Amino acid sequence: MLIQEIHTDTDVNRSLILAGGGVRVAYQVGVMKALEEEGLEFNHVDGTSGGIFNAAMLACGQQVDDLRTNWIHLNLAHFVSPVRFRDYFTPWKLKGMGDTDAIRTKVLPHFKVRINSIREKGLPITFSLCNFSKKVVQAIPSKDLHENHLLAGISLPIVMPALQVAGEWFIDAVWIKDAHLMEAVRRGAEEIWVVWGIGNHPAYFSGALNQYVHSIEMSANGALWEEFEQIKWINKGIQRGESEFGQQRPIEVHLIHPSLPLPLDPDLFFNKITSRDLINMGYQDAKKYLSDIPEAGAQLNEGLTSTPAIGNYLGFRLQFSGELAWKEKVDRVSMDVFLRYADLGGEGRMDVFTSLFIGDLDQEYSGFQTRFRRIPSESGFSIYEIETSMMIENRVYLVVGRFNGNSPWHWMLGMDFKELELVLYPKGGADPEIAMEGTLFQSFSSRIKGFWRALAKKSDGASGGMGFKVKMIKKMLYNEV
Repeated sequence: MLIQEIHTDTDVNRSLILAGGGVRVAYQVGVMKALEEEGLEFNHVDGTSGGIFNAAMLACGQQVDDLRTNWIHLNLAHFVSPVRFRDYFTPWKLKGMGDTDAIRTKVLPHFKVRINSIREKGLPITFSLCNFSKKVVQAIPSKDLHENHLLAGISLPIVMPALQVAGEWFIDAVWIKDAHLMEAVRRGAEEIWVVWGIGNHPAYFSGALNQYVHSIEMSANGALWEEFEQIKWINKGIQRGESEFGQQRPIEVHLIHPSLPLPLDPDLFFNKITSRDLINMGYQDAKKYLSDIPEAGAQLNEGLTSTPAIGNYLGFRLQFSGELAWKEKVDRVSMDVFLRYADLGGEGRMDVFTSLFIGDLDQEYSGFQTRFRRIPSESGFSIYEIETSMMIENRVYLVVGRFNGNSPWHWMLGMDFKELELVLYPKGGADPEIAMEGTLFQSFSSRIKGFWRALAKKSDGASGGMGFKVKMIKKMLYNEV
């Protein structure tokens, strides 16, 4: 269980803060899965902006695996809800470029979010949004939640309108803060775990969308620094024996965020990256953080959420499937791989994010400690090997996958990455017995989509065309990493 309802004097009072990030907050599900596997339990959860969706599903009593399924099978087009066509002819009268109708009628039902269930369960989960009438961030407890609170909490100005509850207007809190750490502090939290998805990289891009996002980054990060300063002052008081909110020791903050900026929402809408890929990214980032947790928490400074200036980069997906035996029972198996090659200051960097679905277990597992390498071959093509660890049935397994690659032109024409040789065995044994072995295949349709839907971005934030994709895949395939 990720949430523990009863707090005893011997437990650490721990809060989980789910910050915003649009529909990219699928990333948080991977982080939560890693935290759950680590055995961490939380006395309180708060969701802000996009994080409200995940908080709402948890408040309904859903498990982290349920959240994963919900995000993977969500039609992201349901987040797009235009107003009446004729209203666009009088833009000065618009309350927003769209409304919340599709989210109310399609997204929330798909997520199995039921307000009555949230109120009845009354779990220690809060939903932070901007009370526009009072110009403050207000944390709404589960027992007082209204459906309009959820919808208003993800209603960005210009994009969607504010909504009313009991005569007061509410809207997304991001312009004041995008993570409500002080709500956790006031509840006596001694450990605060923040899942952060908003960007904080040094490059300033052109274009209205990029600059709208930049304004969100400034507000969100600036507010976070302010909360860090408040926590520092409170910790000084705790060390003097003055604990205003009941903490028995100084407050630790742990913050997990992407190592490189997450793609923006439009890239998800156009299927250049998927919710599954984001979940796998979150899981791998969290596993890395948990492998070396800072003593006494993170250093609370302006660099905590920063990412390097990303240059040109290319990301694309491979989807292999077939029937393999797991513990002597043959069933469907599929492996999803997202390859990301980035040029960071003239040096290539390769990141790989994976997940494996085992039909016999009816479960999908994300990979961590993933490595990618090229094995030269005398036959003219190269063999590429992915090695990743996965937690399957409470045991760590090593998954090794190999596939062939010829050239950028073969990739463009759907002639590369046809099959994956897969081997899976328990990790750590002196002579481990192979648990799964065989070949998975990628369909021609999937191979073609891999090129045409590839996420290609230039260092100035502009999208890269066909020539750019060929140039980047050439760097990746020929091991310029």
